[in-house]
Amino acid sequence: MNRIISALRRFARVWVLGVHYTLASRNRRPFELGTTDVQTALNRLEHAQLPGPVFRTSDVTNHGNLGFVADPFLHVEDRTVHLFFEVFSPHRDPTAAIGHAVSGDEGKSWTYTGLALKADHHLSFPYVFTAADEIYMVPDIANSDDYRAPARLYRTTSFPLKWEPVADIITGPDKYQDTIVFQWGSRWWAITGTGSNDELSVYYSKTLTAPDWTPHPENPVVTDRPSAGRPAGRPLMREDSIVAFFQDCTAEYGDKLRAYEITSLDTLTYEDRPMYNGALLEGSSGLGWNSGRMHHLDIQSVNGKIHCAYDGDVGVGRNQISGSMWAIGVGTTDSTGNGQ
Repeated sequence: MNRIISALRRFARVWVLGVHYTLASRNRRPFELGTTDVQTALNRLEHAQLPGPVFRTSDVTNHGNLGFVADPFLHVEDRTVHLFFEVFSPHRDPTAAIGHAVSGDEGKSWTYTGLALKADHHLSFPYVFTAADEIYMVPDIANSDDYRAPARLYRTTSFPLKWEPVADIITGPDKYQDTIVFQWGSRWWAITGTGSNDELSVYYSKTLTAPDWTPHPENPVVTDRPSAGRPAGRPLMREDSIVAFFQDCTAEYGDKLRAYEITSLDTLTYEDRPMYNGALLEGSSGLGWNSGRMHHLDIQSVNGKIHCAYDGDVGVGRNQISGSMWAIGVGTTDSTGNGQ
């Protein structure tokens, strides 16, 4: 009986994917942002009709029967764009590792190169960034109901597929989820999810690679806020504030993505406020690869061009039949780079 149920679920999953992805398969391309300004790009992403995903489970060739790919982060070098993402397979233990793909034409086509990082526990949210000419990663290693783990900093030893642990920058009794790290003023800062998708905590250090960063005295700095209580992508540094993206899990996990402006951040205070009246990214409804929900965004300006990556999940048929089916889309300044 269990084999029959499993076979029926696999058939249903293929059928649901076929319905949603058929609508997007003719439009698998980057979303043209048409601007070189990050704020304008964010405004154009809001409620945009996004084209089909450029990367999905069928593009991963060496990890068996996958459930989804999600949590995309980019590393851009001239026209070469590196994509790091969660590779999730419900049939493996652990269920998730970090995959890598590369594009030589600014995101129009992608080649999967293999797993960048794997461990004896679930890995997701591969937050990749550069500091002092070194490339680092802080993946989520605590995405499990029973597992407590630190926020661990890795450094590449042979980019993009070899990494070594450097330091456990946050340790303690909490579950540190989807940690984002950035430099602000004279310190390094980390914002991490420490509740049930409704709580944020802050840590800081004068040195990136030091272990056991100092907890903010007001931790958790945000509580009881499921509409923006878990990080959802790379933060953006402004002249006098920080733009941070948070998941809206009010209705369900990963339902929407909201943009917040952090207006005060120091060793004594934390204050933020929403940038838009509603969500920046959300499911498009109906049928389609991102019709159900959207919960991640990496957007950055490199050499005068905007690059971004986001993920989406199907709506109709997901919970009842097939489970999550996240896929990845990207956006870029148009081919001329002359948009305003």
